[in-house]
Order: sequence, then C-alpha cells, then structure tokens
Amino acid sequence: MRRFLVILLCSLAAVPAALAGSNASGDGVLELKALYGKVTIGKPLQPARGLLWGQMDSGKLIVQDPLLGDGKILVTGWDTKVFTPASDIDGTPAQTTYTGTNIHFRVTGGKYRLIFKGAGIDLTAIGAGVALLNASETAVDAGYYAVDSGDWTAAPLFTVKAVPFGAQTPPPPSP
Repeated sequence: MRRFLVILLCSLAAVPAALAGSNASGDGVLELKALYGKVTIGKPLQPARGLLWGQMDSGKLIVQDPLLGDGKILVTGWDTKVFTPASDIDGTPAQTTYTGTNIHFRVTGGKYRLIFKGAGIDLTAIGAGVALLNASETAVDAGYYAVDSGDWTAAPLFTVKAVPFGAQTPPPPSP
C-alpha cells in the first residue's frame, strides 16, 4: 500500500511539470490533413523545434537531425531505410531516408528538419518553425493545413507556400 501511495504521489507531481514544459512560450501548432505532394518542415539553417507526430500513407520521408541528442526522431512502418553521413565538403547534414507505405513518425523534442514527398500526409507539430508546402497538381484533393487551431486551408497548388508556426527565431549570423 505504501508503494502505491508513493507512486501515486510522484505521478501527481510529474503531470503538471510535464504539461508546463510542453507549453513553452512562443509555441505554435501546425496541422496537416491528407496532404499530397511535398512538405518541408524546417529550413537548412533554421530547423524547426518542438514536438511532432503523424503518419503518411505512402512516399518518402527524409530526416535531418542537426543537433543529435536534444530529442528523438522515431520512424516506423518503412519498407527501406538509407542513412547518408554528413559531408564536410558542402555542409550537408547527416540524413536518413525512409520509403514505404503507412509510415508513422514522432519527434520528441529538440531541433529537426523533415522532408516529406508522398500521399496522405497527416501530422501535428507543436513548437516553432516554417513549413514549405507544395501540393501535387495531379491530386484530386491536395489536402489541407491549419495553424494555431485556425480554419483548415486548402494546400497550395502550382506554388510553394511558406507557413510559419510559433515564434520564429532569426537564423545564426554567417561567418
């Protein structure tokens, strides 16, 4: 009985702390629903930060983790996985490419850059970053996006649209 009370007391103390930590100042929300085409979350010199989870019906997911160890990026359901190491010559970061159907993904914090090329992309991102949306011109219904619990907006066709979410921090100065 004593062990149960200690566990209960610890869990009651941990839940408010976890909720406070996940609602950092300046966080925004980006949601994608059934998007077909290409989506890039995070820029090369300005990765997104925070939490993200979702799934993709089929396609390719390229994962870049610019700061290893500051969070985890988990991907399941892929058919093939290819790791490409970082290049000092052109500054390309290390990346892992996943392809397949019914790919599920989760980012548990930290900085990240994800590139999706596929069909049926559904995700929710909480934090800050910029998403570049480019829906497929061949899709009957290219999908939708929403920012900060706003109205669903049709994904842009024939153009790339930058969709910021959360408070943006300026990129680091060039050397």
